[in-house]
Amino acid sequence: MTSGDERPRRQDSTGPDSDSGLAFLMGFFALGIVVQTAAWLWGHPLAATAALGAAAAVLVALRAALRRTALGPPVRRFLRPLWALVQAGVATRFTLARTRAAASVTGRIEQWAQRPVRHETPEEPDASYTRRSLDHTLEAFEAATPTRFEEMCRELLERDGFIDAVRVGGAGDLGADVVAADGLGRRVVLQCKRHSAPLGSEAVQRFNGTARPVHGAAVPVVVALNGFTEPAAAFATRQRLHLVDRERLARWGAGQHLYQVLDIDHGPGRHT
Repeated sequence: MTSGDERPRRQDSTGPDSDSGLAFLMGFFALGIVVQTAAWLWGHPLAATAALGAAAAVLVALRAALRRTALGPPVRRFLRPLWALVQAGVATRFTLARTRAAASVTGRIEQWAQRPVRHETPEEPDASYTRRSLDHTLEAFEAATPTRFEEMCRELLERDGFIDAVRVGGAGDLGADVVAADGLGRRVVLQCKRHSAPLGSEAVQRFNGTARPVHGAAVPVVVALNGFTEPAAAFATRQRLHLVDRERLARWGAGQHLYQVLDIDHGPGRHT
């Protein structure tokens, strides 16, 4: 009798503890939902991820605590959509993190590929003769306006003996700034870029698209005051475009013939 009386008493004593534990878990779960909502609104990825982890831990603990009680089945049914939401949130966070990581890696690779070719500023070469009025220094090129820069390149062609050297740059020039012809009748087309940074491959590609088909260039040349990026130089090599970078421009301005600077044969037997 005594043991029989004690047994119900023990069962009754465990009831309030279970109820209080359930209330604590439910309150903790509600707190997790609030934190998760705030984290999503705030947009901080670490806070949102931490809140998702806390909510997942609470759901697992709650499910384990109620597994063998009468409230287990209905609570599990109630928590099933919430658990699906937590899983979806975790999957979304992982997808976002993976996307950001891929974008960061891709951006670094593109930045590395587009890094400019670094050249030391060449010393002004000494002319092999008394400097003429049509010779130009690097300082003069740097001080020139874009239009004057094109005109200076035209003057150098005229100095080198090219025929009918004309500046045609301006709106709608389709990439040609200066055109001329050499002594063998080959058409020379120059694009002149006075940019503060090395010229990228996009500008060189645009010139390649019009130099031969539109302007009939036999000798297409791109002149860039501050040189070219590595991708631009590689593209020009593949497409047989001639590049005049800062070092070559200094030599050309100091008196060397353009074909000598570009290592182009003056005779008809070699391909330009």
